[in-house]
Amino acid sequence: MKYKIDTKELYTDNGVFVKKMQCQIGVDWGKMEPGNNDLERICSHCNKSVLDVEFLSDDEVLFLLNKRPETCIKINTKIV
Repeated sequence: MKYKIDTKELYTDNGVFVKKMQCQIGVDWGKMEPGNNDLERICSHCNKSVLDVEFLSDDEVLFLLNKRPETCIKINTKIV
């Protein structure tokens, strides 16, 4: 995944647009409630699911977002 910080847009490694990030809050991952699995947390501000996709393939991320497009994504800007 590639994240354009200036536009807040997420793309696959091949340049396919995935999602525009909308969150203005920036909630700390460690302060979120646990979700259904180790990759998911629940945001205390908006109650949306947030996925950590750092170790998922582009195809896995696309599959998950197609099933639940409202899902937020955790972006580690230190490695992007």
